Amino acid sequence: MKINRKHAFALLATATTVTAAAGGALAVGKATAAETEAEAITACRHPNGGWVRIVAAESACRAREQIVTWNTEGPAGAPGPAGPPGPKGDPGPGLAKLEDMDGLPCTRDGGDSGEIELDFAGDDTVLFRCVVGGSPPPPPPPTGSVVINEVDYDQVGADGDGFVELKNTGATAVDLAGLALVFVDGADSEEYRREALTGTLEPGGYLVVPGDAQNGAPDGIALLDTDDGALLDALSYEGAIAAAVIGGRTYSLVEGTLLPAAAADSNTAAGSLSRIPDGRDTNDAAADWAFTTTLTRGSANVATAP
Repeated sequence: MKINRKHAFALLATATTVTAAAGGALAVGKATAAETEAEAITACRHPNGGWVRIVAAESACRAREQIVTWNTEGPAGAPGPAGPPGPKGDPGPGLAKLEDMDGLPCTRDGGDSGEIELDFAGDDTVLFRCVVGGSPPPPPPPTGSVVINEVDYDQVGADGDGFVELKNTGATAVDLAGLALVFVDGADSEEYRREALTGTLEPGGYLVVPGDAQNGAPDGIALLDTDDGALLDALSYEGAIAAAVIGGRTYSLVEGTLLPAAAADSNTAAGSLSRIPDGRDTNDAAADWAFTTTLTRGSANVATAP
């Protein structure tokens, strides 16, 4: 290709401008091996006047001419500014039940991050724990397997031989330390007596706590874990105690459906309120409890109609 000096200067200026705009590099002199291997434009610069001519290869340059090369593409530039945010996504599923909170992130008072762990300790009691890192702590002892199983709060004639029977319906022994039987007066929904429990209750075993519970209308009994305040079992008899105050906390002693009026101890016939069948706990008082005329203190309950 033959060009005059004016066209050569114009070509060089254009090439330099394009190269600068593209971030490329312009080299004058002997081309390096890297430049030769890269995709580049090669030209020959005349020593007089500086005009150049584009050639296909460096070998086309004459002895007195200088080899001029420039890259067709320079290095990548810095990232541009961030673009505008995209459209807002669809809302998540949300929380429909308590179990949905299990495993959600949480922060303890000291600032440590963890995950929420739920412990359903009773029909209306849920414990929230923020478990930090590693494996969660061992589960609490299986105290939920101990139930109030039989109550004799009213005897023929003068009272004085009443009792409350507990049963371990679970498959493992239960340490009773920290558990308490709490008796509640329905007149003011306040605790009037407490029996701290001790020892170990074997699977299928019974524990009889002697003493007369009140026989007003209504009255109630609660089995409480005093370490964390969890309500493990409850019985509200001869009426509803829905807001018992125990240790400054409020509990409902009604499990499911309230006991019917016929399900009550008697002062004209010996007997007791008992879980029928023995040890059954469906968290529905009307389905689990009945009056039976067979007292079974410390043994399996027997259904005997009055």
